[in-house]
Amino acid sequence: MQPQRRLHPFRMLLDRILQNALPGESGAARLQQVGLFTLVYMMQGDDEPVTARRLAEITGQGEGHIGQQLRKLIDLDLLERTQIPNRQGRGRAFKLTVKQNGKTRRLTKAIEKGARFRK
Repeated sequence: MQPQRRLHPFRMLLDRILQNALPGESGAARLQQVGLFTLVYMMQGDDEPVTARRLAEITGQGEGHIGQQLRKLIDLDLLERTQIPNRQGRGRAFKLTVKQNGKTRRLTKAIEKGARFRK
């Protein structure tokens, strides 16, 4: 089955992101990282802060695995962590947000373009 014609531009854009956005990573790792980046970007305006635990709950992945992928995105200067109180009000958690820089602008523009395309 061939993809629908109207999805072709979105597919080309996604291919370009996966090939160029996170160089040096395997295809599977890039896909996971782009997916997590997209989730953080789309959820960062929610009332509840974006945390590794929240991402793990949403995706059904373990916090350790999510944390490992998030560390790569933080090391790549795509995300930043800000310490906040945890849900119980004691202890700590880290709020995740997308950094504003040249690398993230390219990714966020692609996400926004894809969202406009789907409307």
